[in-house]
Amino acid sequence: MKLPVGDARPDAVRNPAAPNVGQERIPAGPVRSMGFALGRIEEETKALQKALATGLTIVELDPSLIEGSVIRDRLGSLESLEVGSLVRSIEEKGQEVPILVRPHPSKSGHYQIAYGHRRLKAVAALGRKIKAFVRDLSDEELIVAQGVENSERQDLSYIERALFAARIEARGFDRSVIMQALSTDKTELSKLISVAKGVPEPIIEAIGPAPKAGRDRWIKLSKCLEDKAAAKRVEKALAEDDFASVDSDERFIRVLNAASGPQPRAQKVQRKTWKSEWGPASATVTRSSRGVEILFDTKSDPGFADFVAEQLDELYNAFRTKL
Repeated sequence: MKLPVGDARPDAVRNPAAPNVGQERIPAGPVRSMGFALGRIEEETKALQKALATGLTIVELDPSLIEGSVIRDRLGSLESLEVGSLVRSIEEKGQEVPILVRPHPSKSGHYQIAYGHRRLKAVAALGRKIKAFVRDLSDEELIVAQGVENSERQDLSYIERALFAARIEARGFDRSVIMQALSTDKTELSKLISVAKGVPEPIIEAIGPAPKAGRDRWIKLSKCLEDKAAAKRVEKALAEDDFASVDSDERFIRVLNAASGPQPRAQKVQRKTWKSEWGPASATVTRSSRGVEILFDTKSDPGFADFVAEQLDELYNAFRTKL
């Protein structure tokens, strides 16, 4: 898709010509991967058409003049984002979808990004100017645009959504704004914020996005961390030499295992079967850490168990006389 590029001035707002839509060249590859690629192209095309319909003009900006959003929505810094495949795509086909920025509220000639962090890093890596829509946005409008874009793309992991929600609330925004930004309801929002508050942010940052760890496991971790002993075990897990070298999902598993504590050891159980030499009576003697249990076979000799029960006093007295 070739994009119209307007004046590079941020106030250049005019109705652009409709973008030229050519044939997309889809690289050969597995059908499943092609399906994902086509789905993403369709999403980006819709987003572009929606933005153009509002009268926004695409401008080209120097990536070095663009700073992050007022609230981070991803774990790690912009520099830590993995954009290798996106760099190759943009190098081959160009930047197909602009990012959204606003003029920086306190730095003349600079901008703040609402969405498109990965595209920004990829284009910067190529040494090119980045195509962007420039809009005057309030903090609230920027956060909503940022959150809605991520929700539509399903780009954020569960804990990134939770942390984003908690950070927005910490900045004093009403929960109605957060619900709009994350496209969620009151109940789910409460759970998101509860998890983000239940797991200290340094632990979350150390783990990373952990895309395979969903709500239930993060809730479990937050509950485990209510115990001070669990928090100390997690500190030890974070300090392990190879912790940072494994992927984010593995780091989460290690932390959850540490927080959950050592699993109880399987009890050693010893069983011995007794059978009478003079009759059908039999019993099984089971020994474990909890004690000794004698189970009589009431089918082979129904009355024997009752007889032993009635003789317990005499048996104990006989036992005591041998001591």
